Amino acid sequence: MRQNPYMGIDVAFFSAPSDAAAAEAERRPGGPLGWPVQVGTRKTGWLRKEAVIEEAGAAFDGFAARGYDGVVNMGKLEELLTGAPYDRLEEDPRWGGEISDDDPPEDCGVLSVTDTLRDALAAAPEGALENIVGAWAQTEELAPQDGEGPTRDDLDRHLAFLHQLRDLAARAHDTGHHLYWYFQT
Repeated sequence: MRQNPYMGIDVAFFSAPSDAAAAEAERRPGGPLGWPVQVGTRKTGWLRKEAVIEEAGAAFDGFAARGYDGVVNMGKLEELLTGAPYDRLEEDPRWGGEISDDDPPEDCGVLSVTDTLRDALAAAPEGALENIVGAWAQTEELAPQDGEGPTRDDLDRHLAFLHQLRDLAARAHDTGHHLYWYFQT
């Protein structure tokens, strides 16, 4: 499994038509994006074996996102985009809501992202993300560990993520889909 240099876990943001459809990503090899997974080994010599890797391919519209979580980071983003206080997010059952009724596997999970954030991202006017990226990058969870402010590279990385998320949100909004956050440890 690839290691996430920012969080220690692999994550993806994706859209799906329903919670039931999104919950399938928890049990799908490679998650919603079909990341490569080891399915066994094969003998390549007398004492040598190599991994057998399969790539299922994407089952959902989405993208990998290192260093971003679907609860705290998305809550702060929603606060910045909508002006709604962060403390009120817990009233929305889709904010970091677990969507699986079954026992999910121990090493992964899917949580919902609010439709309010999806809609705010989809409707964000040109330049809106550029206007908030600095404030968003200053949050404790995204700020550099050295105590210094975010570098230009940090801001560029965060802005690239926000543009990908906005584009995904716009496609999800147009099709009536919801947004989700998949994590794999």
